[in-house]
Amino acid sequence: MGLAAAVAASGALALTAAPAAAAPKKKCYTGQWVSTGLTAKITGKSAQTGKTQNVTYKGMAGIKLKLDPVSGLTYNFTGSKRETFKGTNVEGVYTTGWEKLTGVLYLPAKITGDKKGVITSRNKKARGPATGTGANTKPTAVSWGTWKVADHAKIGHFDTPVVKKAKFTCTPGKKLVIKDVRKWDTFTETLTMNFKPKKKAKKN
Repeated sequence: MGLAAAVAASGALALTAAPAAAAPKKKCYTGQWVSTGLTAKITGKSAQTGKTQNVTYKGMAGIKLKLDPVSGLTYNFTGSKRETFKGTNVEGVYTTGWEKLTGVLYLPAKITGDKKGVITSRNKKARGPATGTGANTKPTAVSWGTWKVADHAKIGHFDTPVVKKAKFTCTPGKKLVIKDVRKWDTFTETLTMNFKPKKKAKKN
């Protein structure tokens, strides 16, 4: 008839209802997570000194991370633990120290997959007030001062929990594991972060 309608025997106009569109399925990784801790290692032979760096990192439990398939990652470092490190630096000297992050970082990213997939950060678009501070404690106590985490990310200097191109696995409602391997110059950093779902606040 050229119209999405039919005339009923009674003379009333009967319209054909369009089927309701199904709501998109929520991705396993979507939502709020809290880190139970991370481990990382930086290895590589320095082209300048000829010495091999081998430093291990651990800590940073309590990072709150929100993953969204459209906007990417939102980190809230406030209240999270320090990261500590130890090992041999590029001078061939045993070194120890710590790093602590606080505040919020917005990290746009492309996220593919569901229960497993890849997070590709658009680090040059990082923003937010998150700051970092840290220090060497051995062989000499030296403060690193304070910096903006987004500024580091924009130039490709990733503070440990800030991902570059990471793989993830997700167990619905139980666990999220993010693994990132990034390389620069002659060095390789391997990072593993474990997360559990953030508990919803109880209503009074």
